[in-house]
Amino acid sequence: MNQSEHLSPDAWRQWHTELLQSTVNRVYNRVLFYRQTMDTMGISPADIRTVEDLERLPFTTRKDLADNYPYDIFAVPLRDIIRIHTLRSAHTTPLVMGYTKQDLEHRQGLTARFLDACGVSPDDIVQICLDRGMAVWGQELKEGAETLGALVIPPDPLSTSARLRVLVDFKTTVLITTPSYGRYLLDELRRGRISPASLSLRRGVFIGETLSDAVRGELEEGFGLQAFSGYGILEAVGPGMAYECRQRCGLHLAMDHFIPEIVDPNTGQGLPHGQPGELVITTVTTRANPLLRFRTGDLTRILPDPCPCGRTTWRIAPVEDRCDDLVSVRGVKMDPVQIDSFIAAHTGGSALPFVVILRPWKALRRVELWVAMREDLFQGSLPELHDWIRRLESSFEEEIGLACRVCPVEFRTLEPMLSRGRKIITTEME
Repeated sequence: MNQSEHLSPDAWRQWHTELLQSTVNRVYNRVLFYRQTMDTMGISPADIRTVEDLERLPFTTRKDLADNYPYDIFAVPLRDIIRIHTLRSAHTTPLVMGYTKQDLEHRQGLTARFLDACGVSPDDIVQICLDRGMAVWGQELKEGAETLGALVIPPDPLSTSARLRVLVDFKTTVLITTPSYGRYLLDELRRGRISPASLSLRRGVFIGETLSDAVRGELEEGFGLQAFSGYGILEAVGPGMAYECRQRCGLHLAMDHFIPEIVDPNTGQGLPHGQPGELVITTVTTRANPLLRFRTGDLTRILPDPCPCGRTTWRIAPVEDRCDDLVSVRGVKMDPVQIDSFIAAHTGGSALPFVVILRPWKALRRVELWVAMREDLFQGSLPELHDWIRRLESSFEEEIGLACRVCPVEFRTLEPMLSRGRKIITTEME
């Protein structure tokens, strides 16, 4: 067990203070964005003497990362970067994350620690089932499981029936997926009349979405496994950011790699433990892309009571909601601004009114994009319109990371929803 998860409160304070001072000095001297922002606020690295001074530093948002595309947020020379990931963004440019050799070792170690806390061992056969929009998650989880010595079946383009066959024939012992896809697999298992007794599953690790108590119980009973959940964001720290231990009473934060805060999403003021607010994190071990007070947009709360497992890291409750318009479908994040940019890019720059409908389909959510068409935009034949729709659906899956059904409609169909300021709507209608 990692000793850094068992530090005393004084040791945590000393750990965070030293790493915070080092991080602030580095970003001030090497990242123009942070230097200019801190100068504007009248703050210098010398002003950050203790961890309590963290609240004096500026927030960082996803827009800030997009605005500094491609390399301006890096705190090391490009020659020190050995991997780059580009992440989908709600803005005109993607988010670019660079990694030094040390960064990759940290993330791989964190992911391995997360899986180890869930009980994954070298004796396990781990099968990862994620949507293509979570490809980076899949890669990091694969590397983390391999670090533990487990046999890994990585994400693949197989159909659900083929994945179920692999689950049975390869005697998978650990399933890693999202809660919604786990429920979908369970439904298909029952539909195929496959007995849970024929499975070798011991544990399920569910990520990308909040694992509610009801869904946890359904998955545990249906698959005959013990369900664990994890939380992470790829912009900082990755899948090993927070995870359940065997006690399963909250998600332990990887506090040896970042400093967490809970703030009021409207005022940005810090909130005490136990009070719900927005999770904000400051990375203190990241070399390539250190982030000061990164706003996750996720609403949660810090659990004040100590965990029976003995870890002294703070824990958070499962994410309750978001404080912005971003939604997650099977772990893939989607934002109205992102959809607006997508439509404009495929209609010659035309900003067409739209609504995204997230409609229940079995245990999943089906994405429907309703677009208000204009006569001056499309004047071709009906077959040409159908071809355009198919191309748009294909591009949506490629660029957003989710399958989508495009529905051209008249503006008056969308007007009642748009008048209430709703562009992404979750419906319970069948």
